[in-house]
Amino acid sequence: MPVSFSDEKTIHILIELIEDAVAVVNCAGNLLHANKIFFAHLSKKPDLCIGKTFARLICDSPLWRPQAGEISDRLSTACSTGQPSGMVQVLPQNGTSEMRLVVSLSVDPPTAKPLNGNLAKPAEANTGFDSASIRRELLEHKERISFALETARSGIWEWEAETDRLMWSKEVWALYGLTPGSRELSNELCVITVHEEDRDFVRAVITDALHQGRAASVEYRVIYPADGSVHWLLSQGSPKYDADGKLIKYIGLITDITERKLAETTLLENKARLDQALEAAGAGIWEWDLIKGDNVWSDEVWKLYGLEPHAHSPSFALWAETIVPEDHEATCQAVRKAATEGGDISINYRVRYSDGSIHWLLSRGKPVKNKSGAIERYLGTIIDITRQKTLEEKLVKNEARMALALEATKAGVWEWNLKNDEVYWSDRIWRLYGLTPDSKPHNHKLCESTVHPDDREQTFGIVMEAANREINIDIEFRVCHPEDGSLHWLACRGKPQLNEAGELDRYIGTVMDITERKRLDDELRENERKFRSIFDNAPIAISIKEIETGSIIDVNDSWLELLGYSLEEVTGKTGLELGMHYNESDYEELLSTVAKRERICNKPLLLYDKSGDIIDVLFSTEFIELDGAAVLLVMMVDITLEKMQQQNISRLEQSIADRNIQLQKEVERLHRFLSMISHEYRTPLAIMRTNLDLIKIKHKMGNYTNKQEFSKIERSISRLVEVLEVSIQESRMADRHKSLTNRHKLPLSKIIKSQVDTFSGIWKERKVVFENCPENINIYGEESGIKFAIFNLLDNARKYSPEESTVTIKCISKDENSVKIVVGNKLLYDLSEEELEMFFEKYHRGNHTSNTAGAGLGLWLVKNIVTQHDGSITLAKTGKRVEAAIILPVIIDNPQD
Repeated sequence: MPVSFSDEKTIHILIELIEDAVAVVNCAGNLLHANKIFFAHLSKKPDLCIGKTFARLICDSPLWRPQAGEISDRLSTACSTGQPSGMVQVLPQNGTSEMRLVVSLSVDPPTAKPLNGNLAKPAEANTGFDSASIRRELLEHKERISFALETARSGIWEWEAETDRLMWSKEVWALYGLTPGSRELSNELCVITVHEEDRDFVRAVITDALHQGRAASVEYRVIYPADGSVHWLLSQGSPKYDADGKLIKYIGLITDITERKLAETTLLENKARLDQALEAAGAGIWEWDLIKGDNVWSDEVWKLYGLEPHAHSPSFALWAETIVPEDHEATCQAVRKAATEGGDISINYRVRYSDGSIHWLLSRGKPVKNKSGAIERYLGTIIDITRQKTLEEKLVKNEARMALALEATKAGVWEWNLKNDEVYWSDRIWRLYGLTPDSKPHNHKLCESTVHPDDREQTFGIVMEAANREINIDIEFRVCHPEDGSLHWLACRGKPQLNEAGELDRYIGTVMDITERKRLDDELRENERKFRSIFDNAPIAISIKEIETGSIIDVNDSWLELLGYSLEEVTGKTGLELGMHYNESDYEELLSTVAKRERICNKPLLLYDKSGDIIDVLFSTEFIELDGAAVLLVMMVDITLEKMQQQNISRLEQSIADRNIQLQKEVERLHRFLSMISHEYRTPLAIMRTNLDLIKIKHKMGNYTNKQEFSKIERSISRLVEVLEVSIQESRMADRHKSLTNRHKLPLSKIIKSQVDTFSGIWKERKVVFENCPENINIYGEESGIKFAIFNLLDNARKYSPEESTVTIKCISKDENSVKIVVGNKLLYDLSEEELEMFFEKYHRGNHTSNTAGAGLGLWLVKNIVTQHDGSITLAKTGKRVEAAIILPVIIDNPQD
């Protein structure tokens, strides 16, 4: 029988079933396949024959050698025409480039049985062989073919061109889901058994093959009538011609390819799913050949790199160019290291597109090894994780915000696993309970550990009831901190969490410190109580109204007394309904102002009381919240009382003005008196001090009798001078505020030196060390005030330091805009920082100055003078020394000017 199919497995099965020697040869004359009978007759193993020249192989057989020439000619003819020639049949090509020929060789020439496409022809009667034996062999041969066809899920069909007669083997009927002979066999039956969606296509393929006289091959679906199941079939057929080249018949094979189609469909679906998944995930596939250095990128990879697909040859260098400079070195090193060590590749990095946008990519790859275990290439995927990175950044920021929010609200997070009764507290909650983290077992009893005894039972009961009912936990309670016994209010909130089975699994929630809120609540309640007390007892008329309608909600007794109504008469009424308004336009104006949420302050208004008398009031409004609702608070004051108060205020203001004039005159007289005192007392005091100095000199520098009396006289004179100077400076203080015309450019060095000389002239026994200032440092100021400040600091240093100690004064250029004058002395006694600050207060004297003359005005005056000159003064203690530092703005002259 002719073999008209290309499936290799089927060819092997069928040629083995034929009892003659059968070989499959290509047009080049090389042996492709053969059955066991062929190799047995040649006495050669198949691997020594396959691929060898067929003509040479049959020449090695004494039986076939005489036919070698004829067989070669038949092969050439069949190859050139594509038609059978004698014992040579042609297999359908099915789109392949190679034509295959089947050669049937008889192993016993007298009884050879040539193939005719169906069954071998009976032997001639004169052969001398038993016809019963031949029929038996033919039946056995037919059974083998049926078995082979059934095994291959194939069937044979034949169509005669002249008679249009169609023949199916029983296997074909089964492949169509039909019982053999159950229907009239015709071409129309072939068509109607095909799935309706494939019929037009199948008809077109067969018609085209018939018109062109070529082999036909078509795949299509059929529906089994019995169960409606769909099966895929492959029908292949080859034309057979007579000696004149006339088409005689088509002989072919139908094979069930459902499994293959299902596999193909699954493969295509998987590929489609993969493509869809890659597209949905924004992913691509890459391959890197380590041996050749070649790269293969899918179209998606080019897009992910921000490159034009296939504009360049994919390479490691091209990939590296897409990486942003910040990630370039680390990313390339990670890939090279993985390739060197044979590890997996997993890297995150950024690429920059041509539009300047930055994208995050995740590249993963696994090594592929050859048979020897060496890594020859990497296969991997790449995915855009920009959104993921953005979400991660947002998550980090949100976590930071949540941490800040928890910190700002003094809140902590907790979780309670109901299955194993395990409680988790953040560190904040431990602190809220006044406990050290992890200092107690993590179970449900942890929640009641420091709860106030009065709240413990109720708190624990509410928590357990919520867990039993699977509802939210919402409770407020007090806790006592064990360390200091302080009391705090906490608010605990929690939500139940269900597992996949819908069962309550755990609670998650927060604990917040609400101590301050509770305090505010208490204050609010107290304020409401006070408001109610003020409202009820206020001497002015107060009413509470609805904002939208103006209806009266409540009034106080003063309101009722002012207008003469009872509470029942006005509740729920408006002022217009009560007829209170003298001018109705006033009422409309009030409504308009309230509607715009604008306050009214002391608006003069005329009203009628219940008896019809006109009342002149000042009308004011305020928007407040009462019991959680916004209301309008209206206050009215009788204008008569206000006028009386205004008159009293006017009289008081006039009295104050008159008194101020008198005081001003007294101040002026005091200034004149002080000026007179300054003039009248300076000269005698100077004479007294000079004569006292002469007496000291006369009596040999202090070696005189009545030394104690002379010291008293000297201290009295100093006291008079100090009191006089302080009084004069204090009286001038106000004048300095008012007049800046006396300020002019002052040479700081000369002023300091003059005061040092004056001080040394008065206190010859005290040593003063002065570091001269640069001559070019000048200040703007009032000369007498600056001199007083410097002298006073020197004098204070003298008073509060040991007699044998040295007073220092130095001038330091702090920067180009300011100068520092520092007066320092050794302390008689220790001073605290608080005492140092208090020395600048008016009338303040130190705790150890009972034997020292002074009024407590010196440093106060110095500070005021320095402040008036836009400067500052400080006292600082270093060990047993104290320094007074004045900082003043300066003008530095150019020495070249």
